[in-house]
Amino acid sequence: MKNIFIYILVLFISANYVLAQHSENFPFGVGPFVTLKGGVNAASVPSGIKNDFTINGLPDFGATGYIPLTEKSHLGLAVDLAYSSYFYDNKHTNASDNWTSQASYITLGPNLYVSGFIIGLNFGLPLSIKAKLPPYYYNFDNKTSDLAFMVEVRLGGMIPLYYNEFGRLTLIIQGGYFLTGQMTNLTNYNPHPASGSIGIGYIFNLQQN
Repeated sequence: MKNIFIYILVLFISANYVLAQHSENFPFGVGPFVTLKGGVNAASVPSGIKNDFTINGLPDFGATGYIPLTEKSHLGLAVDLAYSSYFYDNKHTNASDNWTSQASYITLGPNLYVSGFIIGLNFGLPLSIKAKLPPYYYNFDNKTSDLAFMVEVRLGGMIPLYYNEFGRLTLIIQGGYFLTGQMTNLTNYNPHPASGSIGIGYIFNLQQN
């Protein structure tokens, strides 16, 4: 635990150094990112089933565009277009019925960026689903019509680690929670995935300050 706090401290010192060295806002830019994610169903489930955390079998990846809102302060919009997956485990009293639910989306995420911190929403169009869900433990394998349009709230950081005239390398740390139920035809026990992710990105400057 002590080492984790040390790593976090080093990261924020690095971010403050980069921001101090570049006192003006970052210019308009765009670039790729990739993150590793883990998740859990944050909604209630029937007796005999337990929610459990699992790591995604696939990374999220996409592109981030940065739009500065001011010239002097580090305030802007960070907009993500990505392929995003959400995995979580369903543990059953009968271990042979344990199941990892998996869903994938094309997502668009507008975020407010303030000096390395981000807060925003993420909207997703369903691509695939592989899940067994309560109350009937129904198999939703590849039935994307049963997967609802996604609205997620996100909070985290896009921490600048290195900056030069070409762009900046960022560390991405992010948490998310589904504001909407995951399925279209469930009223009770509709999953609300919660997730945490970490990764890296690079934003290329498309204009000069």
